Amino acid sequence: MKKSPPVLPVGDFFVLLQSYMNGYTPDIPAIERPRLWRLALQLEPGLLSAVIWSTVEDSTLTHFTLPLDPTQPGHKSLEEAVYAAPVLLYDFGRVDIVVRTPQYVTSPAALGDESAASILDYLCLLPEQPEHECKTDTVEVCDTAIAWPIATDTAHFLARTFRNPRVMSHVSPLLRYFSCNSGTGNSGKLYAHFSECGGSRQLDIIATGTDGKPLLACTHSLAGDDDALYYILLALQTAGLDRISDEIQLCGHAAIRDAVMPRLRQYAAKVLPLIFPSAAYRNGKDALRAPFPLIILPLCE
Repeated sequence: MKKSPPVLPVGDFFVLLQSYMNGYTPDIPAIERPRLWRLALQLEPGLLSAVIWSTVEDSTLTHFTLPLDPTQPGHKSLEEAVYAAPVLLYDFGRVDIVVRTPQYVTSPAALGDESAASILDYLCLLPEQPEHECKTDTVEVCDTAIAWPIATDTAHFLARTFRNPRVMSHVSPLLRYFSCNSGTGNSGKLYAHFSECGGSRQLDIIATGTDGKPLLACTHSLAGDDDALYYILLALQTAGLDRISDEIQLCGHAAIRDAVMPRLRQYAAKVLPLIFPSAAYRNGKDALRAPFPLIILPLCE
């Protein structure tokens, strides 16, 4: 008779997971009652970030990253990384997958996939290779739809590997969280989220009015700090916000944020670091190191 995999206490499980993070893949036993745990993944060029946490215990969150083989096609390198870390294949209670892509467009109303494909094609946001399909995310809190493309092979792999995964653009959780938290005060707000992967830096910008409704959402690649200053101030002007009375809040990659903030304060009066959500601290210190879109996923549900 086939033996059931051994079940380890939470502490022992994370010891084994840490050994995987340090360079080899142990035979990780099953998590006890995995339906009480959640998995969130962020897929970006060359890297897969994972966050795992218990929904019934505090201080259980752990974050680790898996490099993706650049010599393999996108879905093949992703497949190799996932199967090399069996912990990702447990029957989690919920799986969320965030795909980082600058190729998206926002709409004030829900879009069907056909309409999304037409708009993305018109705006030249559809990649020529590989074969792709179009998805739409609906952010109900601000009545906004986000249309974006995903490689067909990648979409099929995610659908058959994980149980009922929610696959979304990285801007969807950002837009949901910032809209939920923008309704306080009498000023408009511009949020700048910095990220870095493999030496490539990106800036996500979301601007909201005093009512919390989005005015603008965009993602830019950064060659340096001057690019960040330019894109933030341009977005502020485009969204109709004021440099004196409205707020600019920065978050994400700490080194980039800390370099840009003092320079930005030369041009705008209210430049602040975004306060890290206190609810996320309950899951443990790894929350500070994990990608921000993954940490905020459960905060506006």
